[in-house]
Amino acid sequence: MNPAAFSANSQRIGRREILRTGTLCGAAWLACRSAVPQDTDAGVGPTVPSQLKPAYPVHVEPSRMRRKVRELLGVEKVPPEIVFKAQPTIKTDDGLACTQLTYQNMLGESVPGIILAPMDAVPNSLPGVICMPGTSGTAARLTGPELRRESPGKGALIGWARELSRRGFATLSLTLKGTVSRNPSGYKFWETQARHLAPYGRTLMGVMVDEALRGMRILSGLETVDQRRIGMTGMSLGGNVTWYATACESAIKVSAPVCGGVGSLRRQILEGDRERHSSYFYVPHLLRYFDHPQIVASCVCPRPFLVVAPTQDEDMPRSGVEELMRVVGPAYEAAGQSERFQVLQPESNHTYTVGSFKHVSDWFLKYC
Repeated sequence: MNPAAFSANSQRIGRREILRTGTLCGAAWLACRSAVPQDTDAGVGPTVPSQLKPAYPVHVEPSRMRRKVRELLGVEKVPPEIVFKAQPTIKTDDGLACTQLTYQNMLGESVPGIILAPMDAVPNSLPGVICMPGTSGTAARLTGPELRRESPGKGALIGWARELSRRGFATLSLTLKGTVSRNPSGYKFWETQARHLAPYGRTLMGVMVDEALRGMRILSGLETVDQRRIGMTGMSLGGNVTWYATACESAIKVSAPVCGGVGSLRRQILEGDRERHSSYFYVPHLLRYFDHPQIVASCVCPRPFLVVAPTQDEDMPRSGVEELMRVVGPAYEAAGQSERFQVLQPESNHTYTVGSFKHVSDWFLKYC
């Protein structure tokens, strides 16, 4: 997500207004935080000792790891059929069928989405992809008519879900719970809700994973979609949800998180910007059982998994990505599927470029 999504005025208003309109995570969360008085050492150095060990660590066998991930996130079994409300399908100028819809997440909240698919497809012929934006994004921006950066050479990449549909995919783009448009009360309500969900064994990350998995049920249930060929991708916040959802659900055939904060949670805590993420990112108790690399090696491998992780991505230090590669690479090699795990590391910060999108598109064309 791009700090430019906030107006210049949002940098100058007072603390009360920031809490009302601020966002939730990533770069946009930083824009909100910068306007609120901070400690003089904010963002400098780790908040916990580097030698700190998890309390009451528990070894989890790889065969039981997916179940434990779902438990930690608070993700229960998703119903096989999801009730949704759809508006009449319209035909776009570029020959796609467009359907706007809404459905409910585990909290009973409304999730907006947009389906795009090639017109006149025959039954069970299309691969499907769930597409999710960053914090400042929406389904409407992902499905815009043109694939481009918001401004020349900068800003969020928009229109990429629609471009996937033009290349032969049925896509369902979601406006996730963690996006600005779904949180008009901003950071204050988001963090309060996180605290109140915790005693129920639920997390905000889990709520968004649930939204993605329910969306997958809807997409795979379409007559023209081959339910055996469902993929998932997202940028930033959507990238986080992508890889956790892939770990939770074996029916996802292929995935590609972009700037999705996957690497090592421990490395991010010790070496990353300590104010970069809101609390959704820090899944309670996770390090007692495993870290990101072990989850991917046990719960995603050997399915095709492309990670777009820019070398200066503020969401995850490079050392965390390197740790992921050291653990996950050998797991794919042992499975005889080394070509199915790739890490693309462009020399940039937290940015989705047209060039990176080409890699993602080619990945889905090859594996989905």
